[in-house]
Amino acid sequence: MSTVRFRLPSHVVVEEGALDRLPEVLEVLGCRKLLLVTDENVWRLLGGRVEGVLRGSAEPMVSFARGSGYPSVGTVRAVIAERDPCAVAGLGGGRPIDVAKYAAHLEGLPFVSVPTALSHDGFASPIVALKDEQGNPVSLFTKPPAAVIVDLSVVSRAPHRLLASGAGDILAKLTSVADARLAQREVGERIPEAALEMAEAAYRILASHIGELARWSGEGVRLLAEAGLLAGMAMAVAGSSRPCSGSEHLFSHALDKLFPGRDSLHGEQVGVGAVVAAYLHGLDWEGLRESLRRVGAPTTVTELGVTLEQAAQALELAPKLRERYTILHKLRLSREEAARALREAGVA
Repeated sequence: MSTVRFRLPSHVVVEEGALDRLPEVLEVLGCRKLLLVTDENVWRLLGGRVEGVLRGSAEPMVSFARGSGYPSVGTVRAVIAERDPCAVAGLGGGRPIDVAKYAAHLEGLPFVSVPTALSHDGFASPIVALKDEQGNPVSLFTKPPAAVIVDLSVVSRAPHRLLASGAGDILAKLTSVADARLAQREVGERIPEAALEMAEAAYRILASHIGELARWSGEGVRLLAEAGLLAGMAMAVAGSSRPCSGSEHLFSHALDKLFPGRDSLHGEQVGVGAVVAAYLHGLDWEGLRESLRRVGAPTTVTELGVTLEQAAQALELAPKLRERYTILHKLRLSREEAARALREAGVA
């Protein structure tokens, strides 16, 4: 019998004005000396408010994450060594949150996730996405945040492109779960059923309320936050990113490796990859593509800044990047077969 052991956030706040709950969360953690990892733009917009909220309850320190690589993590660790905070918070988008999360993990400190945009599901997950010395993407498993604070009045003001990217990352759970179940059937991989059900639920929340997301109403943004929380918890339960990362993520990683320097976002690439993966699985790829279109996310490889030939090259390379069994490992598409799949899935 396999054993399931996991941690989940001990405190989650998703509401308008959730930033005002930061002192309450720190009290739960028994912490009065907080290191905030953020970037200059976010601090310019929210720094005064955060300092005001914490006045009298905690001593805030600030470190700016100027990159998404190991040097940025090292800078934060140096600040931790010098200033000795009792918790680390990531305030901002993916870069500050990932840098803060990994630094806190390495230093054995509680991590508080305070996203200002919901561009992917990493804000509530144990996964850290960094760049190695060569600039290649690296995914690391740590532990989930001790607390997650999603201020809906803040994240709803993020550019719609970032919100659409987050929706693409969640809608792609359709294929990541299909890949996981394929691996269960064909290679006997052990994955907790609860983790797969949670990832599927995250997908269903968005797929069944796509109209709310398309309007980017307050309710739509709240649903995106809740789906992201579920996806993050699914990874914590699984002990890996498996329920939420399959062939669509491998396609995205291959694009980044082969054609760096483009400005397409992670969730945008994963969404397009999921359409192709859904086609290969025999799932409702047309419905998925339409959902992406309705929320304003890319639906073609051209919108990701690559040609059909380049996308086919990425799809061919994708299963060679990781030995995690997916539909791409099963099919082992040639370059020509990959190009045909891209065309027939309507993304090229």
